[in-house]
Amino acid sequence: MSLILGLIASPAGRLAGALLLAGLLAGAIYLKGRHEGRAACLAQGERDVVETIERANHARAAADQRLADPRRLREPDAFRRE
Repeated sequence: MSLILGLIASPAGRLAGALLLAGLLAGAIYLKGRHEGRAACLAQGERDVVETIERANHARAAADQRLADPRRLREPDAFRRE
Protein backbone atom coordinates (compact mmCIF):
# COMPACT_ATOMS: atom_id res chain seq x y z
CA MET A 1 0.00 0.00 0.00
CA SER A 2 2.82 2.37 0.81
CA LEU A 3 4.33 1.60 -2.61
CA ILE A 4 1.18 2.87 -4.37
CA LEU A 5 1.11 5.99 -2.21
CA GLY A 6 4.80 6.49 -2.93
CA LEU A 7 4.15 6.29 -6.66
CA ILE A 8 1.28 8.77 -6.47
CA ALA A 9 3.36 11.16 -4.41
CA SER A 10 6.35 11.17 -6.75
CA PRO A 11 6.38 13.30 -9.93
CA ALA A 12 7.27 10.27 -12.07
CA GLY A 13 4.33 8.34 -10.63
CA ARG A 14 1.91 11.20 -11.33
CA LEU A 15 3.25 11.50 -14.88
CA ALA A 16 2.85 7.76 -15.44
CA GLY A 17 -0.70 7.88 -14.06
CA ALA A 18 -1.58 10.85 -16.25
CA LEU A 19 -0.17 9.08 -19.32
CA LEU A 20 -2.10 5.92 -18.48
CA LEU A 21 -5.30 7.90 -18.02
CA ALA A 22 -4.73 9.75 -21.31
CA GLY A 23 -4.13 6.45 -23.09
CA LEU A 24 -7.32 4.94 -21.69
CA LEU A 25 -9.30 8.03 -22.67
CA ALA A 26 -7.88 8.00 -26.21
CA GLY A 27 -8.68 4.29 -26.53
CA ALA A 28 -12.25 4.82 -25.36
CA ILE A 29 -12.76 7.67 -27.84
CA TYR A 30 -11.31 5.55 -30.66
CA LEU A 31 -13.55 2.57 -29.88
CA LYS A 32 -16.64 4.76 -29.60
CA GLY A 33 -15.91 6.36 -32.97
CA ARG A 34 -15.27 3.01 -34.56
CA HIS A 35 -18.58 1.65 -33.26
CA GLU A 36 -20.53 4.70 -34.48
CA GLY A 37 -18.77 4.61 -37.85
CA ARG A 38 -19.66 0.96 -38.36
CA ALA A 39 -23.29 1.65 -37.49
CA ALA A 40 -23.37 4.58 -39.93
CA CYS A 41 -21.89 2.43 -42.72
CA LEU A 42 -24.44 -0.32 -42.16
CA ALA A 43 -27.31 2.19 -42.14
CA GLN A 44 -26.05 3.77 -45.38
CA GLY A 45 -25.79 0.35 -47.00
CA GLU A 46 -29.36 -0.47 -46.04
CA ARG A 47 -30.57 2.87 -47.42
CA ASP A 48 -28.71 2.19 -50.68
CA VAL A 49 -30.33 -1.23 -51.04
CA VAL A 50 -33.82 0.14 -50.39
CA GLU A 51 -33.24 2.99 -52.84
CA THR A 52 -32.01 0.58 -55.52
CA ILE A 53 -35.05 -1.65 -55.08
CA GLU A 54 -37.39 1.35 -55.32
CA ARG A 55 -35.64 2.60 -58.48
CA ALA A 56 -35.90 -0.85 -60.04
CA ASN A 57 -39.61 -1.06 -59.20
CA HIS A 58 -40.23 2.37 -60.72
CA ALA A 59 -38.31 1.39 -63.85
CA ARG A 60 -40.33 -1.83 -64.20
CA ALA A 61 -43.59 0.07 -63.76
CA ALA A 62 -42.56 2.65 -66.37
CA ALA A 63 -41.57 -0.12 -68.80
CA ASP A 64 -44.89 -1.89 -68.23
CA GLN A 65 -46.75 1.33 -69.02
CA ARG A 66 -44.76 1.83 -72.23
CA LEU A 67 -45.33 -1.74 -73.37
CA ALA A 68 -49.00 -1.90 -72.41
CA ASP A 69 -50.57 -1.22 -75.78
CA PRO A 70 -54.18 -2.48 -75.74
CA ARG A 71 -54.18 -3.06 -79.52
CA ARG A 72 -51.48 -5.72 -79.53
CA LEU A 73 -50.20 -8.62 -77.52
CA ARG A 74 -47.03 -8.33 -75.63
CA GLU A 75 -43.94 -9.69 -77.32
CA PRO A 76 -42.47 -12.78 -75.68
CA ASP A 77 -39.35 -11.90 -73.76
CA ALA A 78 -38.29 -15.28 -72.44
CA PHE A 79 -34.97 -15.04 -74.28
CA ARG A 80 -34.14 -11.83 -72.37
CA ARG A 81 -34.70 -13.42 -68.99
CA GLU A 82 -32.23 -16.23 -69.42
